[in-house]
Amino acid sequence: MVLIYAGDKLSLPKLLATGVCILGFGLVSVGVDSLRMRYFEMHPSSDSLTSSSRFKFRGLCAVFWGLLSFTLGIGILVIAGVVFFGAGDATERLISARPGFVIAPLGFIFLCTALGWLCGEEGMNASILMFLATLPHRIGAVITLVFALLVLGTGLFELVAPAAFDHIVTSLKPPPAPRVPLR
Repeated sequence: MVLIYAGDKLSLPKLLATGVCILGFGLVSVGVDSLRMRYFEMHPSSDSLTSSSRFKFRGLCAVFWGLLSFTLGIGILVIAGVVFFGAGDATERLISARPGFVIAPLGFIFLCTALGWLCGEEGMNASILMFLATLPHRIGAVITLVFALLVLGTGLFELVAPAAFDHIVTSLKPPPAPRVPLR
């Protein structure tokens, strides 16, 4: 965090990118560890260092959170690499031409989040009463799941059939406004 702050304040993009790389490697390692151990722990608030409350996910739920952390870490590493190697213009052109490279991973991140919450934290699954009490939370996760599938599907569609995607996008543009006669 110090490298990120110093790079920002000193206007040194490579120093900032180095700090971001360290953050990205941290997220990748959390993801790999969660996938390997089938355990993920989340602090629910910003005062989590002084609080003992935590969400604990085990099994399949931990896999979803691990995939989320891993994907976020890889995304952060890619962004830091773009900054570090000065490839911003080329990356901008690539994303403009093929937005699926951004849309699909975002959909995957949303999907992992939705599935992680849908499975539920271990306290949410402790009893039938807790399951019922957390039902509104799970309904929100279902809404997020539908959104995630739409975003992921859109991104994958753009990657698989870019010409069809471009045709649909251009067909969504409104027709030109009619000309008003000046008299």
